[in-house]
Amino acid sequence: MTSPPRSSWCTQSGGGAVVLRPPEFDCARVTQTREEMLILLNRGAASLLVDLGACSLVCACCGVPALVRVFRRARALGTAFHVIAPRDAQARRALEDAQRVSREPFPLVSTAEA
Repeated sequence: MTSPPRSSWCTQSGGGAVVLRPPEFDCARVTQTREEMLILLNRGAASLLVDLGACSLVCACCGVPALVRVFRRARALGTAFHVIAPRDAQARRALEDAQRVSREPFPLVSTAEA
């Protein structure tokens, strides 16, 4: 796999797993973030972990659909995909709501479970 996109919040482990820690997942940043995640998947990332532990905002109207889109692509490629969010985070509520209504809920774990 080639190197990940140049984001200060994107790191790659030696085994090809990529960890993303976006500061916010709002409408202003979601398109770039989603595209970077899709690039990583298309380049052959062994797994993709989106850590929202320090994320101050996940927008339900654009952030959640972007995560669902990336999850679908990861599943099609056979790549492991997980989203980490603390149980007490405001961002978690939008993610849990999306899981309840989605026919294809993405894997969501708390920080302690990761």
